[in-house]
Amino acid sequence: MGELSGLTSNEAAARRERYGPNALPAPRHRLLRLVWRQFQGIFNLLLLAAAAVTFALGEPVDAAFILLFVLLGTSLNVFQDYKANAAADALKSYLVRTTTVVRDGREHEIATGDVVPGDLLKLETGDIVPADAVLRQASQLLVDETTFTGESLAVPKAVLVGPAADAGDEHRLLQGVVIGRGNALAEVVAIGTATRLAALASTATGVQARSELTLGLERISGFILRTTLLTLLFVVLANVLIEGEGADVPGLLVFAIALAVSVIPEALPLVLTFSLSRGALTFARRQVIVKRLSSVHDLGSVTLICTDKTGTITENRLVYVDDYRVDGAPLHPLVLARLAAHHLDQRSPEPFDRATDEALSPAQRDEVAGFTVVEEEAFDPALRSNGVVVRRRDGRQLHIRRGSPEYFFSHGWADRGAVQGWLAGQERQGRRVLGVSHDDGSGMRFGGFVSFVDRLKSTTIETVADAKRLNVAITIITGDSAVVAEAVGREAGLVAAADEVVEAAAFLALPAPALQERIGKVRVFARTTPEQKLALIQLLRQQYTVGYLGEGINDAPALKAAHVSMVVQSAADVARETADIVLLQSDLRVIVDGIRLGRETFANTLKYIRATLVSNFGNFYAVAIGSLFISFLPMLPKQLLLLNLFSDFPMMAIAFDRVSSREVASPQRYDFRSLYVTFITLGLVSTAFDFIYFALFYRVSPQALQTNWFIGSVLTELLLVFSIRSFLPITRAGWPAPILLFLSGVAFVLTLALPLIPWSAAFFEFQRPATGDLAIVIGLALAYLGVTELVKRPLARYLGTAWPVVDAPDE
Repeated sequence: MGELSGLTSNEAAARRERYGPNALPAPRHRLLRLVWRQFQGIFNLLLLAAAAVTFALGEPVDAAFILLFVLLGTSLNVFQDYKANAAADALKSYLVRTTTVVRDGREHEIATGDVVPGDLLKLETGDIVPADAVLRQASQLLVDETTFTGESLAVPKAVLVGPAADAGDEHRLLQGVVIGRGNALAEVVAIGTATRLAALASTATGVQARSELTLGLERISGFILRTTLLTLLFVVLANVLIEGEGADVPGLLVFAIALAVSVIPEALPLVLTFSLSRGALTFARRQVIVKRLSSVHDLGSVTLICTDKTGTITENRLVYVDDYRVDGAPLHPLVLARLAAHHLDQRSPEPFDRATDEALSPAQRDEVAGFTVVEEEAFDPALRSNGVVVRRRDGRQLHIRRGSPEYFFSHGWADRGAVQGWLAGQERQGRRVLGVSHDDGSGMRFGGFVSFVDRLKSTTIETVADAKRLNVAITIITGDSAVVAEAVGREAGLVAAADEVVEAAAFLALPAPALQERIGKVRVFARTTPEQKLALIQLLRQQYTVGYLGEGINDAPALKAAHVSMVVQSAADVARETADIVLLQSDLRVIVDGIRLGRETFANTLKYIRATLVSNFGNFYAVAIGSLFISFLPMLPKQLLLLNLFSDFPMMAIAFDRVSSREVASPQRYDFRSLYVTFITLGLVSTAFDFIYFALFYRVSPQALQTNWFIGSVLTELLLVFSIRSFLPITRAGWPAPILLFLSGVAFVLTLALPLIPWSAAFFEFQRPATGDLAIVIGLALAYLGVTELVKRPLARYLGTAWPVVDAPDE
């Protein structure tokens, strides 16, 4: 490669053939992967198996009902996830479409995919580097590496004069970083899958943390499967032993399969989908894209939010707050700092430059307007300073230098002892300080300091308080200094003591027992590298359910390790591909509101699980045991499945039920002990009433028992939903959602109507119930409601919990 000629066209073509396109691997078969994800848990597979066996035993209508539930739930999940992923893809912005290269000694605008190793990139302010490169020439260059480091301040880079193999980090421009100021020529050293970005993408494709929702459903499914199979095995064998050679084994098998299907809460996928979709739509109205629908639920289980401070807790915008003036200085230090600002007309001016310009008063702006720039002195990374020569209207020149306090101490222009107290105070408040000096021809003199701060967002303090009310901790993981990070943490209300702030390297050097003891007590981790972020998340997830908000390319592994991963719209492609949730606005309040919403989703899902397991297992045990003592099936298979249909559709509306503040005050997890005790205890109440139906009607005729017990079972299950949605008395539980009332009313009318309509009664083999029998059935259903209300109160005290709804008064 010549000094400025770059590759020849033939060399570029040969290298394109050898190295391939400059592109990251795109996700393939996304739709198929989303469909496959729906069947990775046991629950949908259990429903499919039940449908297949039911169909094989000659009950196609019953099998179709089950498949309908599976199809609807799966389709809605896939549709929501696919739509959200498509929306996230539309946000991609870091890999620009074209770039300028030097080939054959001339500049060419080419697609970024056509960049090859050895190409000479011509980069200017605002350009995004399309491949890994080393710096060969530069003028006043500052680089924004936010996508890798998370820090918004641009950093300088050094020109490499030797071979590319000798390059260090100070010479490298990584794919995805932005040229914040200046221009450069850079030699491409890696493209496509060989870049640092691609390596991080590969790291992020490891095994993702399993969804809390998936784990909970698998445990519930496993319990249902084991309990059902053991009970059915006992029932079939007992019937065969009791009836001997006269046992109708094929009929028993059909009955057993129908009974097993009746236990499975087949509407659970739909209830979850409705609840999660409702949450996703609420998020969408707040400009949040939910890529993985189950993350709405998982967000409710989050007990710790990990985030950088910049842009989420603070505004990510420096503002002028204070100054240190020197007697005899011809100009205010803010004016001197503004005169040394460069390239304010660029689309992304350097943060300090923009802050000094925005802070000028009208009088100071007039002073600045009285100068013209004669010569700009580029930022010197070794001296940490830049300068400018300006001319007044009267022709007198002024040489200004601007830089870090150490620059002025090292030259002897500022007295460290005289200003140390002021500087220490600024540092304690998390402020950044610039010094200025001036020379009018009589020698350089110190001109004072100006300090800047990245203020808290207006919503931060309130959001932190809301998080505490939800029992959610917030931990800052930042690359900034401990002093600055502590100041932000204290102002936000996150930090109360100095030992809650620690540098990541020092913390991770502790022995393992000390790490486990202290990890939950630290609220700020400072000076954190990307590798340390991953190590910290892995430690934190041993004690917390972690939600991680990231942005940079190097955040991708930590995002993958977190239980719930979130990124902002401007995040790197790799981070955005990894995340479950994309925030179109970087606002911590949205995450805290999302946790509340996730807990509401969980609360309503748990209401459905409790109600359906109580009613299903109550009927299951009643039918299973009753079949041992009567010579006919107490309910036909098609009637069992119709019972499930009529009870499940109103139960699905519980996804839209009201939820109280007390229900969302603590992290939500599946408490299997409480769940098992609840449905066993209340299930026995249901079974006892089923036996009352048996005693009243089985001597009349098989159809009389089947019809009246069917009506009674539907009514009791509908009433159970209103009772068990809260463990408070039903009169204090508040009004349920209107749709729940409506669908329950529809189910009630249909339950009474089907046995009275000749064609439907014939199809389902019902007998027209007598008026007196209907009165008895309805009376028993109301008695069941009363007994359930009496039992659930001591049950709630035993379990040490209660599930009120939003209208319920606090006890």
